[in-house]
Amino acid sequence: AVVSTQSTGERKPISVEDLIKAIRLDLDPHEKSWLANALKENIKVEYDREKDKFAFKPAYPIHNKVDLLTILRDHYETGMGGILEADVKECIMKHDEVLEELKSEGLLRVVARSDKQSVLFYRDTSIETPMESQFQELWNSVSVREITEQDIENYLKRVGISTQSTGHNTK
Repeated sequence: AVVSTQSTGERKPISVEDLIKAIRLDLDPHEKSWLANALKENIKVEYDREKDKFAFKPAYPIHNKVDLLTILRDHYETGMGGILEADVKECIMKHDEVLEELKSEGLLRVVARSDKQSVLFYRDTSIETPMESQFQELWNSVSVREITEQDIENYLKRVGISTQSTGHNTK
């Protein structure tokens, strides 16, 4: 329920009447009323009672590169992790340019999840330590696919390291 102007990339609130016209629908008064009520109940839509207009409500208040970097850094510092790239795409009209800029500046790390969604993380370059290629090769040569969490826990107990309880029953 939002119109975006191609020239500025700005999103503007829209009335139900203007929305119906913009997408060329032919609705009777009952259907218009249903649509208005459905939009009011939608968590991704903001409703302005005074103006009787609707606007898209993105997951985060991100409008530009600075906003994105601020939120990513805040998530990093508070231990909240990353944010979905799909959520960023909803917030910033020219998201590809912003993401490329942050990547080229070394401030963004993108991780693909098993469900094919990408998660964006702030990259704190102040804590990165250079690794020798020998160590990297050794690290990458060790397979842990066959090792279960229980195997790891048993090994740690054998060498005298206690594990943190997760509250899950491992038996």
